[in-house]
Amino acid sequence: MWFSFSTNFLIFITAVILYFFYDKGLVSVYYKAFVVFTGIAALVAGFGHLPVFEPSMGLNILYVSRVINFISVYCFIHGTLLSFNYLQHKNYMGIQVSVFVGFVVWLTVHNVFTPVIVYSILGLIVVGVTSYLLNYKAQTEAAIRVLSGVSILAVSAIVFSIFKSEDNTIAADIGHVLVSIALVVLMAGFNKLNKNEIAK
Repeated sequence: MWFSFSTNFLIFITAVILYFFYDKGLVSVYYKAFVVFTGIAALVAGFGHLPVFEPSMGLNILYVSRVINFISVYCFIHGTLLSFNYLQHKNYMGIQVSVFVGFVVWLTVHNVFTPVIVYSILGLIVVGVTSYLLNYKAQTEAAIRVLSGVSILAVSAIVFSIFKSEDNTIAADIGHVLVSIALVVLMAGFNKLNKNEIAK
């Protein structure tokens, strides 16, 4: 369990290093927030899984970590819509906020990781992958990296889903390492975005 906590901490440390490494770069503040909040969520979740807390306290800590996960994905969605000028459509902002609130309500009623997975799929794949594919020609370097990063995140989720029933700790640790790698790849992609060449 403590080793699993250390891999949660790995995500946090990776996020902090990336934030300062790209601090003076051209990366959108929303993408930086996505990376930082992902790291914070992982750190908080690590504490939630430790056996030193009462089960009820552990669940409360996990709830907080899952809300922070929502915030991180929200930042990714907002950063993507903003980067590709989609926020000029007023409906997009309203839908984005409504979906976020809806998922927080779902999580509050059922404090499990499923809402985080579904919201992440909507944000990273439906919004993220679609946006980068639509702008692939104008943003090839960024798109390749971001699509690769999202793919690594997808693999981490698949690994955890397949092997969690056999050994939850090992599956989680592998997933955490893959998330750390994905954050590095994603941030490199965000840094390659050329705002002057974004397709209108």
